[in-house]
Amino acid sequence: MNKLQSSLLVLFTLFTFGKLSAQDFYNGCRGPKAMQMDNYINYSMNEKNISGTIIQKLFMKNLDHSLPDILLAAPNSINDGKIENKGLNIGYICELDNISVIGALGLFKDDEKKYRILIPQVYATYSVGPWTIDAESSYSLGTSTPQGTASITPGYGLNSWIRIGASATFNQHKSPQYQGIIRIELAEDHRYWLEGYVKKEMLGARIAVNL
Repeated sequence: MNKLQSSLLVLFTLFTFGKLSAQDFYNGCRGPKAMQMDNYINYSMNEKNISGTIIQKLFMKNLDHSLPDILLAAPNSINDGKIENKGLNIGYICELDNISVIGALGLFKDDEKKYRILIPQVYATYSVGPWTIDAESSYSLGTSTPQGTASITPGYGLNSWIRIGASATFNQHKSPQYQGIIRIELAEDHRYWLEGYVKKEMLGARIAVNL
């Protein structure tokens, strides 16, 4: 059993016993409002370039509590000032006492810009007191070289405004990647927040707006 398979097995076991969650703080949770604009910007110190991602999300149950707890998401990439849709996601949210899990299926573009890649995904967020544990796993299907990814992010809330953490990401056939994260709440109702990332040869920021 290789490192990736071992990591996926650990994540699955933790999900089964209700102990885990997603790659970022609260990624396994429903947003506070119906609409969310999740924006990422990354700077590669190696390649000296900037890239970005905008993910538009709709939480149906926040529109009307009689609707199913479904998440719809459309990730878009930004390169050289151009915005391009990369795919579509549909997920179902399951909320328990201290844990929220999202199971999702994404349809994404391949190198020929055709929607032919399927990516099953699992996100979860476990919280107790000031602590959170986030976990994420995904596997791409429909490519010549299918690839799995798994990650885990423990976090700690210094107060109601600032949360810090670190994540480890495991990609098939690659060395693990590690990064430090800090999140700053910009509003009391969790509608706006800013995150900063630092990892080897990469700096990143994420800002989310909930409407």
